[in-house]
Formats: sequence, C-alpha cells, structure tokens
Amino acid sequence: MQNISRIVVSFTMIMLTFAVSAHELLPSEATVLINHALEATPGIDRRSITTPIVGRVRTEGLSEIERFMKGEVYFLHLQPEESRDAYWEFRDRNDDLGRVAWQRLMVIRINAFGMVDDLLDIDIPQYEEKFGIRSDDRFGMSFPLQRTADALIERGEIERALDLIVDHVQKHDEFDAPYAAYALPGQFFEVASQNGRADQFAKLNEWVLQGLNAAINDRNDTESSGPSNKEIPGEVFFSIYADRSLDSYQWTAEFIKLRDTIQAGVASVRGTPGQ
Repeated sequence: MQNISRIVVSFTMIMLTFAVSAHELLPSEATVLINHALEATPGIDRRSITTPIVGRVRTEGLSEIERFMKGEVYFLHLQPEESRDAYWEFRDRNDDLGRVAWQRLMVIRINAFGMVDDLLDIDIPQYEEKFGIRSDDRFGMSFPLQRTADALIERGEIERALDLIVDHVQKHDEFDAPYAAYALPGQFFEVASQNGRADQFAKLNEWVLQGLNAAINDRNDTESSGPSNKEIPGEVFFSIYADRSLDSYQWTAEFIKLRDTIQAGVASVRGTPGQ
C-alpha cells in the first residue's frame, strides 16, 4: 500500500510539473490543479503542491470570475492577506460570488487574525440575515462558525460556544440538503459532556440522524432533484463552498455518506462498533 501511495504522489507531482511548466495559468486552472492534487495525495505538505503553481498564475488583465479565483489561489496557498484583498472586491455583493467571498473572509478572519468578536457581533448575524440557509450550499458558514466556537472554548467561554453550535444546528431544520452543520453536535459532544450538556448534545445528534434518515427514505421513495445548476461552471467552482452539479442519485449519496459519518463518530465516542 505504501508503494502505491508513493507512486500516486510521484505521478501527481510529475503531472503538476508538466502542467505548470507548459504555460501561464489562469487562477481557475491553478485552483483545479491544486485541489485535484490535494485530493489525490492526502497528507502531503500543502506548499509542495501550491508553490510551483502559484508562481505561474496570471494576476493582471483578469475577468471577474478569474479575479475571484485569484483569491482562491492565495487562500489555498495559505496567504491570508492576499486572499483577503482579492475577496474584498466581492464582499458586498448579493450573488454567489458575494456569498462565497464572505464565507472565505470569515475563515480568514478567524483562522489568520483571531477576530472572534467581529465574527460573533458582525459577520455571523449579518451573513445569516443576508443569505440564510440555502439547500444549494450545504457548507454555508458552518466551518467559520465551528472555528469561532473553538476559539471561544480556548478563551474559556464554553457555554457561549456550545450555545452557538446548538443555535446553528437547529436552524437547519428542513433537511433539504446534507448540511455540514449536522456533524457539529458529534464534533462538540466531548466538550458538552465535560460541561454537563451531554444529554442535550446527544438529543441534538439524534434529531439530526432522524432527520437525515427521513430525508433519505423520502428521496428513495420519490423522484427528487439535486441542487440547481449554477451559472458558474462546477469545475471552476471545484474548491469553493458551493456545490457542483449533482444529479438526484449523487445528492442522495451525499445524505447517506454524511449520516454514516455521523453514526461512526457517535459510535467512536461511545466506544461501540460503527453501524
């Protein structure tokens, strides 16, 4: 197995070297190359993938979508200031680019600059008011909110962090998409248990699993559609927190995968075999 992994890594690096040296790259092309390489070689040092690519990316004379994707290249290369500046152009828009840019800016603010209070007082409530919960965006702001809760726990505001998680999960009560938020009760179960809220988080997790199972059964019994097609090509939006075009079968599979992941996590915490 290790030999196979080394072969995959070597082949991936050879293909990257060829692709990068062949011509100047648009930001969208670089983003696709980086993400495919990261998916093919999990655990590899990120900079070994991004560094040879970033130096060949065109940064001037770009179309609107390419200016946006320039931010994505910097984001993947772990350059918070540069990615922030690129996304800032789109921050006030009401469309998909504005929505995703705000998600990215929240990640940058919490991960790179520790702006916990800004996210709590400004970004999270204003984003919720502007964009709400969308079935075609299963990730939404769940990751920056998770990182905000982590930061609150680190500075001792555990109850506030747990309340933030509970409120966020309960807002996803339609079960019309396999939202990333549904995994949060399991991820924070240990902290909740250590602070007298094990029953609450166990019940919240059970509510999630019941909702996912009902959605899966309903999708199996009726003809359901996946997320609507986006005007922005799915391959270009490969790494962004917006869904690629998935048909009904693939969308149902995402529900099942999320449910099984949550069940396995619960089993692991309780020390019992996964289902």
